[in-house]
Amino acid sequence: MKRNRLYIIRWVIEIAALILFIALTVNHKLQLWFVIFAAGVILSIFIGRYYCGWVCPMNTLFRPIDWIYRKLKIKRLPSPKVLSHPAVRYILLILFIAAMVATRMLHIKVNILLYIVGFSILVTLIFEEEFWHRRLCPFGTILSLTSRKAGVSMKIDESGCISCGICQKKCPAGSIQTREDGKRYNLGHECLQCYQCIDPCPRDVCSIGR
Repeated sequence: MKRNRLYIIRWVIEIAALILFIALTVNHKLQLWFVIFAAGVILSIFIGRYYCGWVCPMNTLFRPIDWIYRKLKIKRLPSPKVLSHPAVRYILLILFIAAMVATRMLHIKVNILLYIVGFSILVTLIFEEEFWHRRLCPFGTILSLTSRKAGVSMKIDESGCISCGICQKKCPAGSIQTREDGKRYNLGHECLQCYQCIDPCPRDVCSIGR
């Protein structure tokens, strides 16, 4: 019952955040969204990447896309190996920051954030979500750094894990990895705190906590 309430709260927050994002876009005040993101960065130091799983408009828009693809049994392409090197995401982050600084200094009226949202949807229509979350998203890269020492994250009780891999298949960010013995573990700083792995687990070994 508590878990159902939690999912309802998450959906309410996601929809409210998406409506706010749209309202700021319509009123040409989307730059104010960076204040919300900054709050998410600060919170990630203590409780992980709840911004990604509960607030980010891109992740919210990915959900209906994923639902439609699963219903139609459409398979997306895996992450391109040529872009799998860890350095790629940091290079893209530097380019993103440079573009933000350049547009401000040169007074160029280009809403980079809106373009990133559009680009993320295009990427997710073709590739698996993990490609965006772990390789391309500049916001995700920042949060993966600030949440490394977070006190709260998704944990897997490996003593009860039966190596079924269901949690790994459900994870949109690819944060759940496999050990040599087949048991799963979670990379806390890559976890979106989206809770999608918790209910499907047949042994109830996935949980959010300290």
